[in-house]
Amino acid sequence: MQGSSLLKQAREAKQLSLRRAAAQAGIDPAHLSRVERGERQLSVEALQRLAQVVGLHELAANLRPFIGESKP
Repeated sequence: MQGSSLLKQAREAKQLSLRRAAAQAGIDPAHLSRVERGERQLSVEALQRLAQVVGLHELAANLRPFIGESKP
């Protein structure tokens, strides 16, 4: 899946291990691994948190209206 590949590429570009990125985003590392392999999907809330962690700030900002929160 193309989107999950982008997440993995962004995570690796920030030199974050899967475990560290998952911990910072509040996601189970095993679940994130499956997401990166295209086997599972993230909730909008989890995707927004992960996007922020891996530096996809525009994506994170664009997702905020869909989670009903205005976090910086």
